[in-house]
Amino acid sequence: MVLAALLMGGLGLLGGIVAQKFDQMAVISNFIVTPLSFLSGTFYSVQALPQPFRALAHWNPIFYLIDGARYGFVGVSDAPVWRGFAICLISVAVVLFVAWRWLKTGYRMKP
Repeated sequence: MVLAALLMGGLGLLGGIVAQKFDQMAVISNFIVTPLSFLSGTFYSVQALPQPFRALAHWNPIFYLIDGARYGFVGVSDAPVWRGFAICLISVAVVLFVAWRWLKTGYRMKP
């Protein structure tokens, strides 16, 4: 749960840095976050997907967040738990590093 909060917070921070208008933040939400959420297996088991989408779902870090939460609550997961934890940890580290770097260098900040 902590990794999910850190990842979503970091993605929100990156979106806030990139978006110059409120409408651009809505575009990020609608075309990036929503498809990642729907392809993460929140509402279904990823095993029910056809093969191209199943492989695509395993590249989605949000899939591993949902899968880890499902394993914590129910004890069932679609992927190995330690692989999901490692992918979530790496994803959070990358997102937070990019956000920290952009804030440190003043990327897209007003003078």
